[in-house]
Amino acid sequence: MTVSLVATSRDQTTWLLEASTDYFRELGSDQDDLPRAEVVGWFDDPNTHVLTITQAGRRVGFALVDRFDSYHELCEFCILTEHRNKGIGSEAVPVCFAQFPGQWSLGVAKALPGTARFWDRVLQALPGVTELARGAPLTPYQSHSYTFAYKGTR
Repeated sequence: MTVSLVATSRDQTTWLLEASTDYFRELGSDQDDLPRAEVVGWFDDPNTHVLTITQAGRRVGFALVDRFDSYHELCEFCILTEHRNKGIGSEAVPVCFAQFPGQWSLGVAKALPGTARFWDRVLQALPGVTELARGAPLTPYQSHSYTFAYKGTR
């Protein structure tokens, strides 16, 4: 399986809107215009990296990384429903982190119990992750968060 993360251009907004609408719905958003406002805004911040997750040339998900002075935050990470439970997410995570080695934080959505199991398992087993600490949620929509360093081994 070959998974890559590539920069998403603004001309992919329609696809990203479709993919993120279902994603935000899963997370419990009941505002139909939230995905549009969120997604369009992602492209306006120079410190935000919108990434498309591909497998064998097919779009299978997306990730959103915000870069701050001293760390990166994985704000969104979505494998599209029809591509889940195939190992794609586990393969995409180190590819994402390797693009931005250093300190990281991420919040774990509480609406999807499988998400917590995924991050708990992947972060603890991933070579290159050090200083892993589980913490309080960063938003009311999260069950917990993680901070860690990624040294870039893949």
